[in-house]
Amino acid sequence: MTTSWDCFDTLVTRVRLNPLTVFDWMGGKYGLPNFTHRRKAAESRSPETLFSIYEELAKDYQWTEEQKAFYKKVEIQAEIEQCVSIEENLRQVKDGDLIVSDMYLPREVIEAILRKNGLNKAVSIYVSTGGKSSGTIWKHLPSIDLHIGDNLHSDVNSPSAFGIDAKHYTNFELNTLEQLVGGELGLLMRVVRLANPYEPDTILHRMWLEQSQLNVPALILASASLPSDNLAFIHRDCVHLQRIHEQLHGCQNVAFHCSRIAMEEKGDAWNDYVINTAKGRTIVDLQGTGGSVGRYWAEVFYERPEIIYVTGMMAVGKALVTISTDVIERFNSSPLGSLGRFPERFENEFDKDVLECQKLAVDKAIRYMPYFSLKQENLGLLARLVFLMYHSHTPVWNNHQSNHAINKVERDWPAARALDDTIAIGMAFK
Repeated sequence: MTTSWDCFDTLVTRVRLNPLTVFDWMGGKYGLPNFTHRRKAAESRSPETLFSIYEELAKDYQWTEEQKAFYKKVEIQAEIEQCVSIEENLRQVKDGDLIVSDMYLPREVIEAILRKNGLNKAVSIYVSTGGKSSGTIWKHLPSIDLHIGDNLHSDVNSPSAFGIDAKHYTNFELNTLEQLVGGELGLLMRVVRLANPYEPDTILHRMWLEQSQLNVPALILASASLPSDNLAFIHRDCVHLQRIHEQLHGCQNVAFHCSRIAMEEKGDAWNDYVINTAKGRTIVDLQGTGGSVGRYWAEVFYERPEIIYVTGMMAVGKALVTISTDVIERFNSSPLGSLGRFPERFENEFDKDVLECQKLAVDKAIRYMPYFSLKQENLGLLARLVFLMYHSHTPVWNNHQSNHAINKVERDWPAARALDDTIAIGMAFK
């Protein structure tokens, strides 16, 4: 069976969804007055190829040949860099399939975009100006059993009129939760969601989805509400929060390997470690009461520590979201075992596949965070996302140690707490 695929918004998509943002970026970076408007106008006057478009732009801006060549190269490089994969489609492409695109970019640029995003199949790429839209391209192509694309007219109605089965792809668009979250954060959630490398209808596919829709935005919102420096992130639970925070604020803080057992056992080696690592810094953790840290600081240092937890019912310090559940910890599994008597560790209880899924999803978010403005504080939205975590599927599947002791692994998250997405989102955003 031979399948033909549309390219943009089917196999790859722009990182910020709107293709005009590439032009916005160019205009801002290179100080080109009103570039997006003038670039669109040049395309309307001469839409055939990128070469013809830049001929028009050169007349408009009165560029030299060198300037024209330079800015055309910049646009090509920006398109290659700012296109990201839609994994659920890209991994279905087979040897012998066709890529069919109505586009002004040259075929070799489209191939470079696809190869950069992981396409390694032997495919034929056909590029035209309006060939799909007008329907003229289909008779010039090899036999096709199915065409898949995002444009209802060009990718569904047009091939269907020529007798080719067609499938309309719409998953590239912002979903319900991404629209409700909105703004820059919603756009980043979309990019991470579309990068899901796991097969549909599997546990890991669902866990990646919940990372993109719940954990990644929650960690970003929490980071936006934390100070930028002089922090000690309690590990192992803050393994991903610290990474997100450092990307958001562009500064490094310390990892404070800590547990209730270590603070209760104390000892000279532990006390020295705390003094050299965390004392004098604001202690940050995902969830808790701050009680263990507060008691230790009072007994050993005779002072009250500065503590900020993302979620908790605080005895000491403050929480960004007041809630008793440890659900956020189940989204942030670390490859390290829980700390016992310092420096000993218990065996790690998490499945390797879970660890990899969570890490890779956060890796993807960190990769694309620089394209978005994400420093806005919104604790109300953070609370909604934590609510959705409570009713999600990840905690049902992911083990978690209670009280940092290996003999108290919790597998008791009731499946009844997991709700249908539509119901849960409706409750969170009512």
